[in-house]
Amino acid sequence: EDNRLGAEGQGFYGLMRTFDISRVVLGAAALGTARAAYEYARDYAREREQFGTKIIDHQAVAFRLADMSSRIDAAWLQVLNAARMIDAGDAVPRERVTAAAAMAKLGASETAMFSTWAAVQTLGGWGYSREHPVEQWMRDVKLEEIEEGTSDIMRLLISRSLP
Repeated sequence: EDNRLGAEGQGFYGLMRTFDISRVVLGAAALGTARAAYEYARDYAREREQFGTKIIDHQAVAFRLADMSSRIDAAWLQVLNAARMIDAGDAVPRERVTAAAAMAKLGASETAMFSTWAAVQTLGGWGYSREHPVEQWMRDVKLEEIEEGTSDIMRLLISRSLP
Protein backbone atom coordinates (compact mmCIF):
# COMPACT_ATOMS: atom_id res chain seq x y z
CA GLU A 1 0.00 0.00 0.00
CA ASP A 2 2.92 2.36 0.63
CA ASN A 3 3.98 1.96 -3.00
CA ARG A 4 0.58 2.58 -4.58
CA LEU A 5 0.19 5.67 -6.72
CA GLY A 6 -3.14 7.41 -6.24
CA ALA A 7 -6.30 6.10 -4.64
CA GLU A 8 -7.24 2.45 -4.80
CA GLY A 9 -9.28 1.60 -7.89
CA GLN A 10 -8.32 4.82 -9.67
CA GLY A 11 -5.37 3.54 -11.73
CA PHE A 12 -7.27 3.49 -15.02
CA TYR A 13 -8.35 7.11 -14.58
CA GLY A 14 -4.80 8.13 -13.77
CA LEU A 15 -3.61 6.41 -16.92
CA MET A 16 -6.23 8.24 -18.98
CA ARG A 17 -5.07 11.58 -17.55
CA THR A 18 -1.52 10.64 -18.51
CA PHE A 19 -2.70 9.95 -22.06
CA ASP A 20 -4.28 13.42 -22.20
CA ILE A 21 -0.90 14.97 -21.41
CA SER A 22 1.16 12.70 -23.64
CA ARG A 23 -1.15 13.28 -26.60
CA VAL A 24 -0.56 17.01 -26.37
CA VAL A 25 3.20 16.46 -26.15
CA LEU A 26 3.06 14.16 -29.18
CA GLY A 27 1.06 16.79 -31.03
CA ALA A 28 3.72 19.40 -30.32
CA ALA A 29 6.44 17.02 -31.52
CA ALA A 30 4.52 16.23 -34.70
CA LEU A 31 4.15 19.94 -35.37
CA GLY A 32 7.90 20.37 -35.07
CA THR A 33 8.37 17.90 -37.90
CA ALA A 34 5.54 19.46 -39.90
CA ARG A 35 7.14 22.88 -39.60
CA ALA A 36 10.57 21.52 -40.54
CA ALA A 37 9.08 19.87 -43.64
CA TYR A 38 7.26 23.07 -44.58
CA GLU A 39 10.38 25.22 -44.19
CA TYR A 40 12.51 22.74 -46.11
CA ALA A 41 10.02 22.57 -48.98
CA ARG A 42 9.56 26.36 -49.00
CA ASP A 43 13.29 26.99 -49.14
CA TYR A 44 13.74 24.37 -51.85
CA ALA A 45 10.90 25.90 -53.89
CA ARG A 46 12.49 29.34 -53.61
CA GLU A 47 15.77 28.00 -55.02
CA ARG A 48 14.73 25.32 -57.53
CA GLU A 49 14.13 26.47 -61.06
CA GLN A 50 12.13 24.59 -63.66
CA PHE A 51 11.66 25.92 -67.18
CA GLY A 52 13.32 29.20 -66.19
CA THR A 53 11.01 29.88 -63.24
CA LYS A 54 11.38 29.30 -59.52
CA ILE A 55 8.99 26.51 -58.67
CA ILE A 56 7.47 28.55 -55.85
CA ASP A 57 6.03 30.76 -58.60
CA HIS A 58 4.00 27.83 -59.93
CA GLN A 59 0.50 27.95 -58.49
CA ALA A 60 0.37 24.26 -57.61
CA VAL A 61 3.53 24.51 -55.51
CA ALA A 62 2.52 27.82 -53.93
CA PHE A 63 -0.91 26.46 -53.00
CA ARG A 64 0.63 23.31 -51.51
CA LEU A 65 2.89 25.47 -49.34
CA ALA A 66 -0.07 27.65 -48.37
CA ASP A 67 -2.02 24.55 -47.29
CA MET A 68 0.93 23.35 -45.24
CA SER A 69 1.31 26.69 -43.48
CA SER A 70 -2.41 27.03 -42.81
CA ARG A 71 -2.78 23.52 -41.41
CA ILE A 72 0.29 23.92 -39.21
CA ASP A 73 -1.08 27.14 -37.70
CA ALA A 74 -4.49 25.56 -37.07
CA ALA A 75 -2.99 22.46 -35.44
CA TRP A 76 -0.69 24.63 -33.34
CA LEU A 77 -3.73 26.43 -31.93
CA GLN A 78 -5.30 23.06 -31.06
CA VAL A 79 -2.16 22.01 -29.23
CA LEU A 80 -1.98 25.31 -27.33
CA ASN A 81 -5.66 25.08 -26.39
CA ALA A 82 -5.27 21.55 -25.03
CA ALA A 83 -2.12 22.50 -23.12
CA ARG A 84 -3.93 25.47 -21.59
CA MET A 85 -6.75 23.19 -20.42
CA ILE A 86 -4.31 20.73 -18.89
CA ASP A 87 -2.52 23.57 -17.10
CA ALA A 88 -5.87 24.76 -15.70
CA GLY A 89 -6.18 21.48 -13.80
CA ASP A 90 -9.54 20.77 -12.21
CA ALA A 91 -10.98 24.08 -13.44
CA VAL A 92 -11.76 22.37 -16.77
CA PRO A 93 -13.98 19.27 -16.86
CA ARG A 94 -12.03 16.09 -17.62
CA GLU A 95 -14.19 15.27 -20.68
CA ARG A 96 -13.28 18.62 -22.28
CA VAL A 97 -9.58 18.05 -21.60
CA THR A 98 -9.72 14.57 -23.12
CA ALA A 99 -11.51 15.85 -26.23
CA ALA A 100 -9.11 18.79 -26.62
CA ALA A 101 -6.08 16.50 -26.22
CA ALA A 102 -7.53 14.11 -28.81
CA MET A 103 -8.18 17.01 -31.20
CA ALA A 104 -4.63 18.28 -30.70
CA LYS A 105 -3.10 14.88 -31.36
CA LEU A 106 -5.37 14.16 -34.33
CA GLY A 107 -4.89 17.57 -35.92
CA ALA A 108 -1.15 17.71 -35.37
CA SER A 109 -0.35 14.15 -36.43
CA GLU A 110 -2.44 14.36 -39.60
CA THR A 111 -0.98 17.79 -40.34
CA ALA A 112 2.51 16.35 -39.96
CA MET A 113 1.67 13.51 -42.33
CA PHE A 114 0.20 15.93 -44.87
CA SER A 115 3.11 18.37 -44.55
CA THR A 116 5.79 15.73 -44.99
CA TRP A 117 3.91 14.25 -47.96
CA ALA A 118 3.59 17.75 -49.45
CA ALA A 119 7.31 18.35 -48.93
CA VAL A 120 8.12 15.12 -50.77
CA GLN A 121 5.80 16.21 -53.60
CA THR A 122 7.39 19.64 -53.75
CA LEU A 123 10.87 18.15 -54.11
CA GLY A 124 9.61 15.80 -56.80
CA GLY A 125 11.91 12.84 -57.41
CA TRP A 126 14.45 14.29 -55.00
CA GLY A 127 11.86 14.19 -52.24
CA TYR A 128 11.94 10.43 -52.25
CA SER A 129 15.73 10.17 -52.20
CA ARG A 130 17.81 9.91 -49.06
CA GLU A 131 19.74 13.00 -50.10
CA HIS A 132 16.97 15.10 -48.54
CA PRO A 133 15.47 14.54 -45.06
CA VAL A 134 11.82 14.84 -46.06
CA GLU A 135 11.45 11.18 -47.01
CA GLN A 136 12.69 10.15 -43.55
CA TRP A 137 10.39 12.65 -41.87
CA MET A 138 7.42 11.28 -43.78
CA ARG A 139 8.14 7.76 -42.57
CA ASP A 140 8.77 8.98 -39.03
CA VAL A 141 5.52 10.93 -38.66
CA LYS A 142 3.42 7.98 -39.73
CA LEU A 143 4.02 6.72 -36.20
CA GLU A 144 2.52 9.96 -34.83
CA GLU A 145 -0.84 8.97 -36.33
CA ILE A 146 -0.67 5.59 -34.57
CA GLU A 147 1.01 5.94 -31.17
CA GLU A 148 -0.96 6.91 -28.05
CA GLY A 149 -4.12 6.02 -29.97
CA THR A 150 -4.78 5.93 -33.70
CA SER A 151 -6.52 8.74 -35.55
CA ASP A 152 -9.71 6.66 -35.47
CA ILE A 153 -9.50 6.35 -31.68
CA MET A 154 -8.98 10.12 -31.43
CA ARG A 155 -12.12 10.62 -33.53
CA LEU A 156 -14.00 8.25 -31.23
CA LEU A 157 -12.90 10.21 -28.15
CA ILE A 158 -13.89 13.49 -29.80
CA SER A 159 -17.26 12.13 -30.92
CA ARG A 160 -18.10 11.08 -27.36
CA SER A 161 -17.80 14.66 -26.19
CA LEU A 162 -19.75 16.38 -28.95
CA PRO A 163 -22.15 19.01 -27.59
